[in-house]
Amino acid sequence: MLERIQTWDDKMLLRLAHKRTPILNKIMIIITTIGNNGYVWFGIAFPMLLMNRMRLTGFTMLFSMLVAWLMSEITIKNIVRRVRPCKKDFEKYLLIKDPPQYSFPSGHSATSFAVSTAMFFTCQYLFVPTLILAFLIAFSRVYIMVHYPTDVICGALLGIICGIASVPVAPYIPFFDFQI
Repeated sequence: MLERIQTWDDKMLLRLAHKRTPILNKIMIIITTIGNNGYVWFGIAFPMLLMNRMRLTGFTMLFSMLVAWLMSEITIKNIVRRVRPCKKDFEKYLLIKDPPQYSFPSGHSATSFAVSTAMFFTCQYLFVPTLILAFLIAFSRVYIMVHYPTDVICGALLGIICGIASVPVAPYIPFFDFQI
């Protein structure tokens, strides 16, 4: 079973590598970079913390990111230890500096979809923009050859689960009700 998944992943990456263009390469590097370390999500969440009516949304975003990061980057990656495609057969297609961590699941995808899912429950008018950005960040990870498609799919599913699990918990974060 794992062999079939790996074969499918390799085929998809090879197909994608042959469809790349110089302009799209630059766009995907920018998109993946804004997803690095959750910068784009922190940039959205922190101003929300300063607004009374958006504070719950900001906390929920940060909490869902934290849960997704702990599950993907700290726990699952170190259990599965899947080697990145750019360290195996696809190094000639790599568009960014080689990331040091393991591949499965995609942490960018997990945190992005966790935030998008949290938005669905707490701030629906921002749900569609965050969902589009989450899809773009996830796709960029495959496009630049640092993740297999299944890494991104599983990362997105993990993020959705973490986002759903975070929504009822976020209001109980200590110091939630501080005033500015």
